[in-house]
Amino acid sequence: MSLRLATFNLKDFFLPRSDAERGVAAAKFASIASNLQRANADVVALQEAGEEVQIERLVRAVEPLGYGAPLFGTVDKRGIRCVVLSRLPVVWSQVHTRSSLPFPHFIEGDGEPFVDRIPLRRGIVHVRVESPEFGEVDVMTAHFKSNLPVRKRTVDGRELPDTTAHARAESALRSVIQRAAEAVFVRGLVDDVLRVSKDHAICVLGDLNDHAESLAVRIVRGVGEPESDTLRSCAELLAAERRYSCFHGNEKTLIDHILVSERLFGRAKTFEIYNETLRYHGSHGQPTAPTADSDHALCVAEFSTA
Repeated sequence: MSLRLATFNLKDFFLPRSDAERGVAAAKFASIASNLQRANADVVALQEAGEEVQIERLVRAVEPLGYGAPLFGTVDKRGIRCVVLSRLPVVWSQVHTRSSLPFPHFIEGDGEPFVDRIPLRRGIVHVRVESPEFGEVDVMTAHFKSNLPVRKRTVDGRELPDTTAHARAESALRSVIQRAAEAVFVRGLVDDVLRVSKDHAICVLGDLNDHAESLAVRIVRGVGEPESDTLRSCAELLAAERRYSCFHGNEKTLIDHILVSERLFGRAKTFEIYNETLRYHGSHGQPTAPTADSDHALCVAEFSTA
């Protein structure tokens, strides 16, 4: 037997908003179901899931895969959330949320520099499943802040334009800070598990909206020299030219990650990215019409003690 873990950003998986969208919505639903059937994963992390009824209908459509009741995260302002599907017994589950995230202090006793300014937009869905191969396995899924700039706003919430290079630099830095703060939060959840069980099997997966060597992803993996608490990227198993799950600016990039503790990585057999038909969907940040395909590829890793 083996353990298969997968992550997939569905891209705006909503119910159709008009009769004109019904055809595209039906094609998208069929595409997602086909990808899940191909992956045949024991645990699947989904991002950009919309209404709960959509996911429940999806589970029924792939009933032979044997998934139980979906485990839903909290929605953001756009109406999207993270979801975990599991056909393994769920021992325990929790959605980790925060009204705002702290920023690391420079000196003990410092006050918070960004009070209520760094949101955790989408709750971290955390499940502990029972695997025949590895015993209890903790799976956490996240969808971090995009790398789009975060512009300064007025006190009443109006966005101010970036009119200089300095202003654009500040907006880029705000984006990095928000994503890094989310990463520190998730890293803390990993450390909480390892503090109780040092050799626990852990997987953090999802759309982290940054590449493997970025600050945010390195924070989740573990900053510094490799230690027993370091998470490894399953993409290491794949040839470099195949390591892409999305297009940013029409450039291939890997922002969908499966990061695992050494107990799992030492038993990793394969890592696949279903990117054969992946295409560039255009620039991000502007409202777009629904598409039958996602702008992300499904990623799946397999582990075995055999």
